[in-house]
Order: sequence, then structure tokens, then C-alpha cells
Amino acid sequence: MKIILATPIYPPEIGGPATYTKELALRLRGDHEIVIVAYATTSERVEGTTLITASKRRPLPLRLLKYMILLFKAARDADVIYVQNAVASGFPAAVVGLLLRKPVVLKFVGDEAWERATQLRETRKQLEDFLAHPDGSLRIKLIMRLQGWVLRHVSAVTTPSAYLADAIIRTYRIDPKRVAVNYNAAEKTEEVPFDAIPVRHQIAVTARLVEWKGIDGVIRATVQLAEKFSDVRCVIAGDGPEEERLKMLAKEADDGSHIIFLGRVSRAETWHLRKSSEIYVLNSTYEGLPHTALTSFAAGIPIVATDIPGTNEAVYDGVSGLLVAPGDDSALARAIARLFDDAALREKLVAGGAKILSEKFSWKAHLRTLLEIFKQARATR
Repeated sequence: MKIILATPIYPPEIGGPATYTKELALRLRGDHEIVIVAYATTSERVEGTTLITASKRRPLPLRLLKYMILLFKAARDADVIYVQNAVASGFPAAVVGLLLRKPVVLKFVGDEAWERATQLRETRKQLEDFLAHPDGSLRIKLIMRLQGWVLRHVSAVTTPSAYLADAIIRTYRIDPKRVAVNYNAAEKTEEVPFDAIPVRHQIAVTARLVEWKGIDGVIRATVQLAEKFSDVRCVIAGDGPEEERLKMLAKEADDGSHIIFLGRVSRAETWHLRKSSEIYVLNSTYEGLPHTALTSFAAGIPIVATDIPGTNEAVYDGVSGLLVAPGDDSALARAIARLFDDAALREKLVAGGAKILSEKFSWKAHLRTLLEIFKQARATR
């Protein structure tokens, strides 16, 4: 098959769609013709695939138009378009699919209207409440309408969790027969060119610095932990709109020795951070299904995460990680301290994560399901 991978971000940018697209291209390139169409200014090419980029430096309308033209040209003889976003890439892909009568499969990993409203502080609602009763500016409402149109006009929709599948079926009135859950698979283990020796009492966080990732709670929990563990360090990798606020919070709460911001780093550096830390923390209030949890399973680092839908489809309390209530900084600090003090528990959770990864989140299972979805989309189109 000739498969078009349409994505809004691509390495060296970090984020689920970027990492997933590159990993998927690496695994499909031997048996299929792969063309990646991405918004990117700089990019990492994958040998054996074709990469087409639309610059992010253009004004938004021109950027969308350019992307749509590039996608149209690339997809004229394609068998399927597989798109990683419901708006920036999803809208052009849906239009191109209709014009060329090509099947479009959309991977839905998060509601863009809610994410944008949260970033702009136009809503304080969690995803479920927002979808039931949307608020925000006219722009947010337009994004929601556009996203709904795209979801209803692509051939099929995949989600990385049952939680997200139920949410979009209910909110956007999609035929359940057109929605399939296909669990993410962990990215390939990065072979870093230097040894990584775990640093005692070091906490790793890798995330886009947006409000729902709960980085502020990790900072407050680290300050609490410093009362017992004077050498505790929380190393945060990533950038985003919350970066300056979080740095100010850390400066006010900490003397500078316990909270470290790395900014945007490479994929190899995020792997090294995991392997050189004792615990990984995911303190989100929302996740479709966190790819970063699967990466932590693969890296062999125990994880503490929030007990929220999506995350708890991968992190099982006491089995593959420890779960805490979202927004409870003290509970987060206690769970981290528990792992600091219990080497046997850390080993147990690492083993549990590896087992779940191989049984539920393998690339073999993911690709088998994905290719079957492509096959059905082509047949029904």
C-alpha cells in the first residue's frame, strides 16, 4: 500500500504525534510506500520514506492552504491517508479525501477545542464537563464545530483508549461502527551513546508544559519531599506556554537546588533522563492514553501517575505503577517517598510495566489492528 502519514508536528519537535509518526514510518517502510506530510521547519528524515513539509512560519490561512495542496499532490495515487490530528492536519486531510475519494483514517488523541480553551484559560472544566457543556470564545466554538465535521467525514476514527472513544461518540454523534480503539505501542528503546546510572532521589518529568500536565503539582510535591530527602531533584524536560509561570513558581517555592528545567531536549536525552532517574512522574488531569507512560515502561523506570481515565488503562495501581488522586500534591509526595524507600516495590512495578507493555501495548498488536482498519476503510470507501 501507499500510505500517507499526515501530522501536525514531527521530530525534532516532541509530542505524541511526532514520536508516533516517526516510529510508525520506521516499522511500515519495508512493506509499504510511506509518504509523511508534516508541518515542520526543521525535520528528521527517515530513510526509505518520503518527507514533505509545510513551513510553520507562514500565516495560518496560507499554512493550511499550502499543507492541503501538498497533501492533495501526495495522495493522488495513495491507498489511504492516516492523519494524526483532527484540525490542523485533519481538516485538510478530510477535504483531500473527499476530493480524491480516498479513505482517511483519523487518529484522535485529544480534543483540540478543550485543549485550546484550557491553554487560553477560557475554561476551568475537565474534558467530560467541557464536552457536555462547552464554554469559551467564538474561536473555541468554531474549532469544536470544525473538529466535529472532520470526525464525521473521515472514513474511520481510531483512539488510543476506550475512554476517548466513548467521549467522541457521545459528543460528536459519530457512528460507533466507525470508531475503533487501537492501543498505542511504546517507542523503540533509544540506544544512547553514554551510560546512564540512576541518580538516587531523582524524579523525571517529560511533558509539554501546559496546564493539564500538572507540573505545578509536581513542583509543590518536590518541595514537600525535600523536607525528608534533602538531595531530591526533579528534572523537567519540555517547553510550552506554562514555562515562565512554572519557573516563577519553582523560584518562589525552592532554593534552586531541587527543581531543574531542561527546556526542549532530544529524544535521546529524554531516554537518558528516564534511565538516570529513580522515578518517573505523570501528574496530568487529562490524558487520552499517555504515550510517556509506555515509554517509561520500556525504559524500566517505575512510574507514579494520576488515577484518571486513559492513564489508568495502562498504569494499574500496585501492578505497573502507583496511582494517586489528581490535584492531591501531598498524596503525590507520599507515593514518590514510598518508592524512594522501597527498592523491592520499584522492581515489582518495573516488571509489571514490562509485562503489560508486551501483552497489551506491543507494536505487533498495534500494527495488526491498524492495517485491518486501513483494509476496512478502503473497502467501505
